[in-house]
Amino acid sequence: RLRNGGLSRPSYHEFTGMNSRLDEIQAAVLRARLPFLSRWTERRRSLAARYREQLPGAGVVVPAEIDPGTVYPLFPIRSEERERLREHLQASGIETMIHYPMPLPHQPAFTDQKPAESPIADTVCREVMSLPLHPALTEAAASQVISAVRAFTG
Repeated sequence: RLRNGGLSRPSYHEFTGMNSRLDEIQAAVLRARLPFLSRWTERRRSLAARYREQLPGAGVVVPAEIDPGTVYPLFPIRSEERERLREHLQASGIETMIHYPMPLPHQPAFTDQKPAESPIADTVCREVMSLPLHPALTEAAASQVISAVRAFTG
């Protein structure tokens, strides 16, 4: 757990730790894939731009592009109807994920520090979910994601 950020289960940090999960075999695989990184990054940026262009007005909050150099490891959106939207997308064969379900002040790892309450973080954690975004996502699949989000009536 120490090398995995203090996680005892997904998104639940019992104590502070570090991100030290890379072993030698994983490093060798990553080294072999390094020549593809620029192309994969551009693909992610292209998909993110498409989502940002086509999802506004669909009843979800779409993140603004703050840094054009981001690699888009995730594409989070927010919805007050997150669970219903996730069910709707799942029924269309679209997998979503919730990466940050608990804000830091609520993580057990920080209780001894008595962190201040964060109502904005609480709201975001209740509403945020990530849409599919990876270099192998086809244009047709991206269109399906966009259409399904836009079809959700909340």
